[in-house]
Amino acid sequence: MKPPELTVIQRAVLEHLPALGLSSDARVFDAPCGGTAALTHALRERGFDAVGGDIDPEAGTDLGKAFAKVNLDAALPWPDQSFDAVFSTEGIEHLENHFLFLREINRILKPGGVLLLTTPNITALRSRVRFFGSGFFGRDARPLNETARHPLHHIGLATFSELRYELHVSGFRLIEVRHTHIKPISYLYAIFAPWVWLYTRVAFRKEKDSAQRVRNREILATLLSRSVLFGECLMLIAKKVQ
Repeated sequence: MKPPELTVIQRAVLEHLPALGLSSDARVFDAPCGGTAALTHALRERGFDAVGGDIDPEAGTDLGKAFAKVNLDAALPWPDQSFDAVFSTEGIEHLENHFLFLREINRILKPGGVLLLTTPNITALRSRVRFFGSGFFGRDARPLNETARHPLHHIGLATFSELRYELHVSGFRLIEVRHTHIKPISYLYAIFAPWVWLYTRVAFRKEKDSAQRVRNREILATLLSRSVLFGECLMLIAKKVQ
């Protein structure tokens, strides 16, 4: 049977997979795995003990015992330190509680375990300009349909700085920030980069805590990176530190 087709985001994740240094038999949790569970299948084909998790039971059709129906807004059904790595592609922006999700991921990861997370990059220059003009970020250019709560609604879009904060206060240390892909049109917005650089430096000067001022230099450098200024989706790689 032909394997499910990977998205551009999932392909970017697989391309970065060797850099994570996972053992060939690492146990990996892929959530949300989506209806086709394409990334879970690809990880299993590469020899990983991968488990796909999703609130949609359709994903379990082909995965069999390698699928678990889970609600990522609730406690996860595994004991502490069950996985070597967790991949979460385009999932956190759909969740009601980022902190609960990240604490649960931290709990089920082994010490030093890796979390690779992708999410729409609303800190990108193109997204910021859209917000300035319309009040809506790039990945939600119009109001959400209010007929009913839908699992695919982007109710939890977050800026890079917010995501970094959420990771760091949930027991992770962010070790790398990348992008999944860049659309050529995004480079047209580079004209705003000098103003963003100046405005951000001015805003950061208000921090009084000396330790945070040191961290802010790192945050500033990342905010002005190619990945954050132009990437369509952020790829955040973090390690469990507690």
